[in-house]
Amino acid sequence: MATDTHVMTRLREIWRILKDHGPIAVLLVGLVYVVYGRLWTGDFWHPTDFAILADAHRLSADPLGMFRHIGAWFSQPLLQLAFLLEYRAFGMDYTGYVAVNLALHALCAFLIYMLVNMLFHNEKLALLAAILFALNVGSYGRNLQTLAGQESLLLALLHLLVLYLFIRNDFRHNGALRSRYFLLGLVIYSLTGLTRASTLSLLGCLVAYKAFFYQRRERRPIFSNDLLIFLVVGLVFQFGQNQWGHQTPTMLTEVDGPLVYTWRSVVNVFRYLNLMVFPLQESVMLQESGALVQAIFSLRLPVYILVMLGVISLSFFGFVFGSRPLRFFIAWTYITLIPFSTSAPGSDWLNVTHLYLASLGFCLILAAGSLGCSNLLAAHRWRRLVPFVVPVVFVATAITLTYRLDNRNRAASQSPEIQELRRLTSEELQRPRVTRDPLARRPTAGAIPQG
Repeated sequence: MATDTHVMTRLREIWRILKDHGPIAVLLVGLVYVVYGRLWTGDFWHPTDFAILADAHRLSADPLGMFRHIGAWFSQPLLQLAFLLEYRAFGMDYTGYVAVNLALHALCAFLIYMLVNMLFHNEKLALLAAILFALNVGSYGRNLQTLAGQESLLLALLHLLVLYLFIRNDFRHNGALRSRYFLLGLVIYSLTGLTRASTLSLLGCLVAYKAFFYQRRERRPIFSNDLLIFLVVGLVFQFGQNQWGHQTPTMLTEVDGPLVYTWRSVVNVFRYLNLMVFPLQESVMLQESGALVQAIFSLRLPVYILVMLGVISLSFFGFVFGSRPLRFFIAWTYITLIPFSTSAPGSDWLNVTHLYLASLGFCLILAAGSLGCSNLLAAHRWRRLVPFVVPVVFVATAITLTYRLDNRNRAASQSPEIQELRRLTSEELQRPRVTRDPLARRPTAGAIPQG
């Protein structure tokens, strides 16, 4: 009898969750597919995608064979298996891969809604932040348009899921180690084999959460047992990556000493923040832009200075006067960028894919500022809508840049070089499958070139 009562209680809880949050999930998925569904009508345009397809074909002869190499356990095994499953399902069909990218992106937006709503207890703020994220404000859609870009999407989804489960367990069960939320989060974290950058940023976000919500957590220790277990697992990942995992080439050899290295890293963080707000940098797409865009880009130096001063001011006042959740998401923006700030110091071009997780902080600040100003003008029927002009401008910019990039990718897919790659890859996929070392060549989203 007690078992039946427990089951009925669980079913009622599941129904309540579906009733409360199911429509939001449907809304976000529908929004992503309506606005960006056009992307899947394109074709493969990036050389890295063909390399991934060729590797998936070779590995599909013995999918579990890669786990006989210890390094595979520290080189994102779930990501490798996801690529293999998609290759089995879609082959050379670009539409299927982009449809999966859009689904992952929509799920990330929904997790953001759940996370923000849990921390702020504000459904309007959570929904607006999730919608801005779903429309690629701050990240501008590059991740959605390649098979290689799926790496950042899947890692972001796992990152958000682990963080949500960890925080929910801390809220509901005071960080209990036997809670289903903690155990599920730890299992997901352990199975993913996150990259070093993702591991460090996730651990940093967990520490930031414990610190900024110290009062709300009834002054329980920051370095509690649940966090210590995650830190230990993270250290194991670091050791395993260094010893056996796939090593991504870096450009740190150009750095002359620790002081220059640190300075360039700090500068790169603010360059990324500038790019999130002012998404123009030297690229092929910029060179092909019209006179108006060129004129705006010519004014980048004073704009960069103003944006940087604005970011520093907002960060300072947000930390001093903002709520605890707002402080947490400001810290989130910096924490998720720091691991990528050392990848190419001194470069004139930044990889926009690294803005994907960091853009959550930007979307939240836009949403909080717009809603806050609108509430101050609540007595005015029309003027209370004026603050929403700013996020609308960023949404229009994000959609425009995403579609412009899509048009450029369509042209690139018809180039002689890509056509030859497609022919060679098609021939290779028709050959008998041969098992090979899965770590011999592992393309990543970080390999996406300029443009």
